[in-house]
Amino acid sequence: MSYRAVFIGLLLSAVSILWIHQASLVQAPGNVYAPVYLLAVPPVPAVFCLILLVALVPLSGRLLRRRFSNRELGVVYMLLVIAIPPTTFGIIQMLIPFVANPLYFQTAQDNLLEISEAMPKWFHPHDPDVVRQMYEGSDDGSVPWKPWLYPLTMWTVFMTLLFATGLCLVSLFRKQWVERERLRFPLLFIPMSIVEKEAPGSRTSFFRNPLVWIALALVTIHHAFNVMHAYNPAVMALGDRYPLGQVFTERPWTAYRGLSFFHRPQMIGLAYFVSLDVLFSGWLFHLLQPTIQLLADVFGLQADAGFPFVQQQGTGAYLAMMFMLFWLARGHISQVVRKAISGDPHIDDSDEFMPYRWALFGSVGGFAAIIIWTYLIGFSPKFSIPFFAMILGFGLVYARVRAETGVPSMWAYPFNQHGLTITNLIGTAPLVRGSNITDLVMMGSFTWISRGFFTSQMGYQIENEALAHEMKISSRALPAILIITFVFGCVIAYYLNMKSYYGLGALVLHGGGARGGYSISTALTSWNSFSSAMTAHTPPNSNMNLAVAGGAAVTVLLVVLRQFWMRSPLHPLGYVAILNHGYALWGPFFVTWVLKAAIHRLGGARLYRQLMPFFLGLAMADLLLAGISRIAMAILGPDIFAGYIVHFG
Repeated sequence: MSYRAVFIGLLLSAVSILWIHQASLVQAPGNVYAPVYLLAVPPVPAVFCLILLVALVPLSGRLLRRRFSNRELGVVYMLLVIAIPPTTFGIIQMLIPFVANPLYFQTAQDNLLEISEAMPKWFHPHDPDVVRQMYEGSDDGSVPWKPWLYPLTMWTVFMTLLFATGLCLVSLFRKQWVERERLRFPLLFIPMSIVEKEAPGSRTSFFRNPLVWIALALVTIHHAFNVMHAYNPAVMALGDRYPLGQVFTERPWTAYRGLSFFHRPQMIGLAYFVSLDVLFSGWLFHLLQPTIQLLADVFGLQADAGFPFVQQQGTGAYLAMMFMLFWLARGHISQVVRKAISGDPHIDDSDEFMPYRWALFGSVGGFAAIIIWTYLIGFSPKFSIPFFAMILGFGLVYARVRAETGVPSMWAYPFNQHGLTITNLIGTAPLVRGSNITDLVMMGSFTWISRGFFTSQMGYQIENEALAHEMKISSRALPAILIITFVFGCVIAYYLNMKSYYGLGALVLHGGGARGGYSISTALTSWNSFSSAMTAHTPPNSNMNLAVAGGAAVTVLLVVLRQFWMRSPLHPLGYVAILNHGYALWGPFFVTWVLKAAIHRLGGARLYRQLMPFFLGLAMADLLLAGISRIAMAILGPDIFAGYIVHFG
């Protein structure tokens, strides 16, 4: 592996992080989260930079001693997808408000000051003036780095430990998923086609295939009209969705009011590479949820608010799938354990991303280190063990969903359900022991992880391992380089975010007001609920617990059904994926299911392969045009940002 590729990857990562920082935090005109239905996966700057490098390959041969190789370009892409996410509101922009909000927003009417005082000293600076300047802006725009140095260093160590543990965990399953089950990893078709310049299903160069250019033209028209509509609302455009709920205005059909039909080109393009049974299961199980609500209304059942508890069903599905993944891979896992412990010479791990011993002991030892770390700051193991087991376990299931379905979403997991699952089961009273509120504060302090990108980072980790296998990038230094890249992304993100916070005031960024933008207001809402729980305990929620159990039971049933009936049209991953962020996924799944079924019926496998470049072109063009659109809008003026959101990831 070339260290030139590592240098270029880190350099482009810094530029990409700056790009995203400006787009998502500084120039955001309002609550950006509201119109963002899917953050781009892979990140727009990663694809944009990769295409730029491919275009510069001939020039690199003249300026440098040798041209960029495909493997070097692959390494650059691997670093970009790891370094970019930390700067977004999925990690750093969520972490800082979560630990600093209680001190700044505390009043005599709440318990936020008590919560802030119960936090460990290294969580955040405890000088009220330092925190106030972050939210309101300092007089000269300078950052008081000294009081922040220790907290940011400690959080970086903790996040790196969590990242490395996840990397070791997915490494345990690489051979099982990549070589034995031969999962498709649809998202990898994008960088591999760009780098290797050959479209799947075609012997023609990717960029010379006319179907790719037809797809590019269609997506260009789509984005052009969307940008023009943002600039001038009189221009008609497709936008990103069509609300179907406006059709259902009378009971009992009001159960379908929340339906919207999303039509993002990337989603449709990638769904083409997903099996028909996953696509069918996805849209079917999503439409089944409002149908259950409709039937309850028809039969006069008094359903509680939130019925049929889709998020809790999704949590149960993820919990069941977490255990099923280990069970289905038990033969491979037993070999990993035997090689790691006894060094069995008959088991070869020489071509693995990391030796089995590193992967196994890194997973177990990393998880133990997380529990010990949190125990030392007051988080009881009876709460921290299930909480972080769900963080890592859900990440593993999410990685499987990405590997098999290619769902380009950072949110296709039980969003913010890790802590809620525990409190729904036992209530909030056990978190408060007399006057000791440490467990409650710790649960609240780590809530940002359950609603951030740490779970979805494991999708990039397994994809990077699969990409290294496909491109024959063999280097045992890669795991360490990815960990260093993650730290690098965090450090750059710290610098840019803190400069903006103290220079402009965190409250006004991200389109904020008195309660701040998305990240700050989200953290404040979360802390207010924990503050209320200190005096008014929430009892266990039996309905939500039943929904969790139901989701788990359906998942196990679908897995067992598939083991005995291989041609079953119902796929467990379709159910698992669609329960989490399904409102944006079911439409593309349905459209692609209809198209694929027609293609298979009319032209069979041959026509299916011939059309692969077109659908891959849709996905690639959507990401490329998102970057170009963002540049065009920057030229046209900042006011346009309020009308058209580019999905950066």
